[in-house]
This record gives sequence, structure tokens and C-alpha cells, in this order.
Amino acid sequence: RLWVYKMKFISFLPLLIFVGFIVGILGSLFGIGGGFLVSPILTFVFDYFGIPNGVKFAVGTSLLVVFINSIVSIFRHAKIKNINWKASIIIGIISLMFSYFSGFLVVNFIDSAMLKKLFGIFLISNAIYMAKSNQIDETTDREDNLSNFIVCGVIAGFLSGLFGIGGGIVIITTLTLMKYPVKRSVAISIGSVPITSIGGLISYLTANTNAYIYNIGYVSIPIALIMAIPIVYSSKLGIKINQKISSKHLRIMLSAILGTMGLIMLL
Repeated sequence: RLWVYKMKFISFLPLLIFVGFIVGILGSLFGIGGGFLVSPILTFVFDYFGIPNGVKFAVGTSLLVVFINSIVSIFRHAKIKNINWKASIIIGIISLMFSYFSGFLVVNFIDSAMLKKLFGIFLISNAIYMAKSNQIDETTDREDNLSNFIVCGVIAGFLSGLFGIGGGIVIITTLTLMKYPVKRSVAISIGSVPITSIGGLISYLTANTNAYIYNIGYVSIPIALIMAIPIVYSSKLGIKINQKISSKHLRIMLSAILGTMGLIMLL
């Protein structure tokens, strides 16, 4: 049976590499790990493999891809000094704890089919909010607020471990709801995502599962690494686009991607 998995895996190599390339761009462009894109696509891949609890494998593997992507994005943005480290670390530490907790819930208690539907609803809700939210002046001087960052960390952490996202999309949405400009929210998100994703990733790595595709727990190591390779190169393109594109167009693009992936998960 392992031989069958290997043959099916080879047939999906071009798709995995392509998705990795796109995720690298999105990571640098929006300050997100790309889990909202990786997780639904890997759900389809693992379901096609016929692996039990495919959505949990997708979520766990997605978190590893997100972690690698976020580290690359930090190095890219650090060169242009575009990270709010104080806010990032506060949100990251709070969200790490909650992502571990929600990851533990998924591994041990939450049904895979229900998880798919919840993820679809979550993505579509974010898409609607991003599309309808009013534009905030990027020159607005919004003071750092500890309570805002704690609330943001709790929400981002819980949803990160639950859905296999790095929390970046949640951080950006939550901070814009708190009237932070989009590009400033992105700068905060970039430094938070790798810390956030670690908590959930630990839960999935330590899960007790069978050996299907060179996995540790619910994390497929080879699939994560194959998707991570093109990220190193495509993240450069994301940085260039981020410096040239307006916040309005960032919101429109993000909303369209979120809505599309949400519909795919529901259908």
C-alpha cells in the first residue's frame, strides 16, 4: 500500500511545487504563512491518497510549510526593516499557547468532516470582512495597545492550531478591525506567524498515527519540504509587489483568494 501512496504522490509533484511558489509570494506580500491556501489543497491531496483523517494530515503539514515560509519572509522583510518586533513577539507568544491547545483538540477530539466545513466558513467570513472594510489611511499613527495585541494573539493562536494556518490572516483581519492600517498590520503579522505556528505544529507532530507517507504524527515531512523549496525563490517577488501595490488592492486580492478557498472547502 505504501507503494501506491508513493506513485500517487509523484503525480502531485507539479501541483505541490506550484502551490509552494504561490505561497512564497503570498507570505512576503501579505505577511501570512499561506496556510489558508496550503491546507485546503493538501486536504484534497490526502483525501485522494485515501489516507484516513486526511484533513488532519493537511492541517499538520500545512503548519510546517507555514513555519518555513514565515521564517523566509522574516529574512526578506528584515532587510528593509519592515517588522514591528515588539507587537509581533507579544502576539506570537500569546498565540503560541492557544495554538497548541486548539491543535490538541483537533488531534484528539474534532471530527475531520466538521473541521473542513468550519474552515470554509472561516475563510469566507474573512473574505467578506476584507471586501467590506473601509480603507484606513496608511499614515494614521495608531498607538501600540497591549490589550489589543493580547486579544489578537488569543484569536490568532486558537484558529492557527484549529485550521493549520500560521495566524497571519487572522492577525491582519483582527488588527484592521481595531483600526490599524493594512500595511502596518502586515508588518506585525510577519514576525508573529513563525511563533504562532510552532504551538499547533507540536501538537500535530506528537500525535500517534500510522506511517503513511514518511510522516511524523500528522505532518508529512517530504511534502512540506517539497512545497518549501520554491518558497525561497518566490518570496523575493512578493517583497517587490508589496512595496509597489496599494493597500486597497492588497485587500481586494486577499479577499478574492480567501473567498475562493473557502468555497472549495465547503463544496
